[in-house]
Amino acid sequence: MTKRLILGIETSCDDTSVCLLSAEKDQRSIINVLSLNQDNLLMKWGGVVPELAAREHVKAITPLIEASLNQAKLEFSDIDEIAVTTHPGLVGSLLAGINAAKTLSLFFEKPITPVNHLFAHLEAIHLTEKVSYPYLGLLVSGGHSVFFLVKNFDDMEVVGTTLDDAAGEAFDKGGKVLGVGYPAGKIIDELAKNGDRRKYHFPISYMKDRPGKMSFSGLKTSLRIQLQKMSKEEIELEKHHLCASYQEAIVQTLKVKTSEVIEKIISKKLPLVVGGGVACNSRLKEVLKSEFSECYFVAPEYCTDNAAMVANWASRAQTHRINFPDCLKIEAKSRYVEKK
Repeated sequence: MTKRLILGIETSCDDTSVCLLSAEKDQRSIINVLSLNQDNLLMKWGGVVPELAAREHVKAITPLIEASLNQAKLEFSDIDEIAVTTHPGLVGSLLAGINAAKTLSLFFEKPITPVNHLFAHLEAIHLTEKVSYPYLGLLVSGGHSVFFLVKNFDDMEVVGTTLDDAAGEAFDKGGKVLGVGYPAGKIIDELAKNGDRRKYHFPISYMKDRPGKMSFSGLKTSLRIQLQKMSKEEIELEKHHLCASYQEAIVQTLKVKTSEVIEKIISKKLPLVVGGGVACNSRLKEVLKSEFSECYFVAPEYCTDNAAMVANWASRAQTHRINFPDCLKIEAKSRYVEKK
């Protein structure tokens, strides 16, 4: 394999990100990663607004690509291929990145590699760690809470998932009723460091008759009921303890369900890889690392939505690359449908 220069593009939700990555054999070198988030814009809405997110991607993507190339002192003609997230995600947001990739491909006749956002999140572990296959992947983010049996970079079997809210969604919705601001997950994590996680008892939905299945919607309801019993002054005084206790219920659910997947579904110990935005949570890292002997967390800079993970996955997926002009037919898909 000769050295390849890959431009990665990620626009699946509300973060616009581009990356230049150099790949040769098993060596990968990130030249730069440039990203813009929409936190300030979305703060007043308390979460992602799909139409607004898509518009912001359209405004941001071209300047980011230009800045990335200028910073690296490269021309687009130096790029060998484009990697872009095509699924799952918000369709409008995905299309912003896909259309940018197609436009560049049309002008310069470059191939495109369509990238599965979920696979890219977990495989980002290889940017900093050496983990052998197979491994058990736990992807926890605002939109997904999924266990994968990862047999290879593009061969992942779903072995557990949430029935309702994702763990990151539980953080965001809990933060909204607590009034801590946005993005709530990071704020709750910080507030919880000064709180007593045993002071309030929020439920864990064990669902022992449904191995690998998780539920977080009842937890959010329990928090709302607790807050209805308290005055605004009490909530403010107790906010650290409420955050710590609420966070602990999410973390313990993930710990219990990870053990359950290992014991009852895959029936063998494998390395555990944790990725996605919630993998940045300090308490989750503390608990899982103490519970599981071979546990790896994707580096924080590659946990949230970023183009480095997209370019990294494409660098390993030569057979998925689609040459020009067939690559102009790729489409956005809102959901991930597992291959049977």
